[in-house]
Amino acid sequence: MAHLLDTGILLRLADERDPLHPVVDSAVESLIAQREELLIGTQNVAEFWNVATRPLAANGLELPASAVLTLLETVIEPVCSVLVETDEIYHEFKRLGKKYEFRGKQAHDARLVALMRCWGIDKILTLNDRDFLRYEAEGIVAVNPRSLGRSS
Repeated sequence: MAHLLDTGILLRLADERDPLHPVVDSAVESLIAQREELLIGTQNVAEFWNVATRPLAANGLELPASAVLTLLETVIEPVCSVLVETDEIYHEFKRLGKKYEFRGKQAHDARLVALMRCWGIDKILTLNDRDFLRYEAEGIVAVNPRSLGRSS
């Protein structure tokens, strides 16, 4: 089985100062222990880079590009495989847009769902599980990291 990791998961995994880091870290460790395949798309990488380099005042981490690259190479890439983009994702994204009429920032989640559907992935590890509920009919299961971590 495989899980796509939402960008919010990547950010909390990389930022040890974030209050949700222990929850996310524990969930990722749990999935690894279960031999689950952890995946991301290039969209996740771009979103991660965006937030990580954005100023603190704009809800970013205000990191230099070199630090973001280091986090990608030392924290994220060792546990995640990056999925290749295909033309099929574009067509699936349009199909989802017609069916669900998503708007604004919802397009980011819809694009991840299109990627998941094209690659046959049904689970996404996300802190925003409510945002993916509309896609249950597409076979998408949103998994909150709090449901996977070790109990304290």
